[in-house]
Amino acid sequence: MKHTLLSNLGAAILLFASSADGKQHVFHEPKSQLVKWIEQQSYIAQQRILANIAPFANDPTALAGAVCASPSRSNPDYYYSWTRDSALTMSEIIKWLPLTSNTTYIKQLEHVVEDYIQFTEHVQQMDTQYGLGEAKYHMDGSAFTESWCNAQPDGPAARALSLIEYARYKQATNGDIAYLVPLIKRDLDYVARVWHQNTHCDVWEESRGLHFYTLAMQRRALHQGAQLLDSSDTYIAAASRIALQLPRFWDARRGYVVATLEHSGGIQSKESQLDAQVLLAALHGDTLGLGIGSREMLATVGALVSRFEPLYAVNRVRATNINGAVVPIGAAVGRYPEDVYNGAGTSRGNPWSLVTSSVAEYHYRLALLYVGAAGAVQGDMARYLLATGDLYMARVARHTAEDGTMHEQWTAQTGFGRGAVDLTWSYVAHTSAARARAQLVAVLLGSASR
Repeated sequence: MKHTLLSNLGAAILLFASSADGKQHVFHEPKSQLVKWIEQQSYIAQQRILANIAPFANDPTALAGAVCASPSRSNPDYYYSWTRDSALTMSEIIKWLPLTSNTTYIKQLEHVVEDYIQFTEHVQQMDTQYGLGEAKYHMDGSAFTESWCNAQPDGPAARALSLIEYARYKQATNGDIAYLVPLIKRDLDYVARVWHQNTHCDVWEESRGLHFYTLAMQRRALHQGAQLLDSSDTYIAAASRIALQLPRFWDARRGYVVATLEHSGGIQSKESQLDAQVLLAALHGDTLGLGIGSREMLATVGALVSRFEPLYAVNRVRATNINGAVVPIGAAVGRYPEDVYNGAGTSRGNPWSLVTSSVAEYHYRLALLYVGAAGAVQGDMARYLLATGDLYMARVARHTAEDGTMHEQWTAQTGFGRGAVDLTWSYVAHTSAARARAQLVAVLLGSASR
């Protein structure tokens, strides 16, 4: 649903005031130094994403189709296949398929997805303590049996969504989807059965309760699954019940959408409940009336940026040099203000690459709501949002290594990479934001030429 400028102007101003200098920025030329960096980093990120998916020459035990969260095996050890991270990665790869006419590359990507499907079938049939809600697996496809925050039912929802997306692609290219249906149904049946339980872990694996991100992913998976299968009243009914829960997360007193309700365990320190996973829910899931263009989500993203801007020393720097060009930058954004995870242990939290990229993507996708709206003011707003999103992409550029290496985090004091190196999700968040930007620019350029 498209919202008018006036209905969102107050919250939008909050976002704009949190940008690097609070001024309106002109529409970037298609080949500015920042755009060149975005394009170059997108190419690097695609290669690094594919390099994190088995088989591997240096680990013959890794099962084909297993996606490692990071090749890092110590401080921290992220060399596992997380259900959620893997599914988000595959959803991103599947989105690349219609964007290329290179048949060799298409076959390569399809082979990667088919390997993932085989890996999915393998883990779905395993007998484990948490069943389909297992957070992660060893790269050889065996169960992870040590203590962990389980179950994480956003994982099966994300996995179903990736398979549904691939099924749509197969249908569009006259391919068979019969072999995908049982895998999709297993995950959706699980989601429909457990969505209401308040003992599950959140996306950060720290808190138990009823989570906005998890419900948004489950709602979207059930809704799209019902459309694809065209035969499940169970999925429709569960999706409808989730829809009744989502408005509860808007906290009018705090002025933003909170991350968790009915807290039943895990960390007690997140008193604010102001959390970037709410922003991720708007990008990845189905948040209905609390979507990207809603006043509530605008207020939430504005609150996140406003809270994090003074929290990190790196945010005192308001510009960066990209290939000789001085470019303004936005705030580096972390998970939540009370975060103490530093990438290898606990002390104080840091800004995250994937979150800051997601703030950029949010602005690009918000801008798309204004494109095509009646009147020049809406078009100006879209261009302004494009420039605002670019501030956060420039922030990511500042803290990305010269060779394109992305970490999970940046140290709050110095901005150097911290935590897991070559984090798959960091690369995925960048390519997703870059795609949203390219879509927006194409539409804006098309509008300008008319």
